[in-house]
Amino acid sequence: MSATVYLVRHGEVAHHRTDISLTARGQEQARLAGSALARQMADGDTVCVHYSPVTRVRETADILYASLAAALRAGNFSRVVLHPPQPDPALHNVRFILEPGQQPEEPSLLYTQSNDPAYLQTRPPAQADFYRGFWASADHIGYWLSHDSGGGAETPTTVLARVRARLGEISALDGSHPTQTHWLMITHSGTMRTVLCEALGTDPGEPDFCETVILRPAAQAGRVTLSYRGQAASLSIG
Repeated sequence: MSATVYLVRHGEVAHHRTDISLTARGQEQARLAGSALARQMADGDTVCVHYSPVTRVRETADILYASLAAALRAGNFSRVVLHPPQPDPALHNVRFILEPGQQPEEPSLLYTQSNDPAYLQTRPPAQADFYRGFWASADHIGYWLSHDSGGGAETPTTVLARVRARLGEISALDGSHPTQTHWLMITHSGTMRTVLCEALGTDPGEPDFCETVILRPAAQAGRVTLSYRGQAASLSIG
């Protein structure tokens, strides 16, 4: 893969008990992220912006995109091809599965139901215990990574497979872009931590809001080099 991929966490929100908008601080984080990412571009590059289709991530993508575009204009990078933000289901957070056969859904949209004692009494004990533990934990994603959901949530393996599939598709598209391509993938800490766990062999904990994991081309086919907080590791995308 010759493209560079940036996994960016969404900006700050007040809580994760529903799908809410960014705080003022979260909006500023997204603006700063756009300005910082502009420094990775060269004139003539191509930039694609994708986001997980929930409010806080869409808002982050829109603000980051506008900030990035402004920074590129200020730098007279007139030949950069900047594609507008597009929703991308591969960037979904871990999703809950309340009932067998039901479509998986973003946890923040299911907070009320998955905390309802009457509902929890109808579920298998392992699933009910997972929901109680998930919402009670100070680190929701850390809890998910380290506990069996009893079928009540997607597994880390499932979430990682989604990201890997998208990286494989990006790699296959490389030949259609004659210049360097940057993929800005605005997503969630759960998605990012599955990738980090796979590459680093351990969970580094929550990324900051709008913190970035960078995946650069590697010499070996089917692999990329992951960079995060001064660490580098190889990751298979095959």
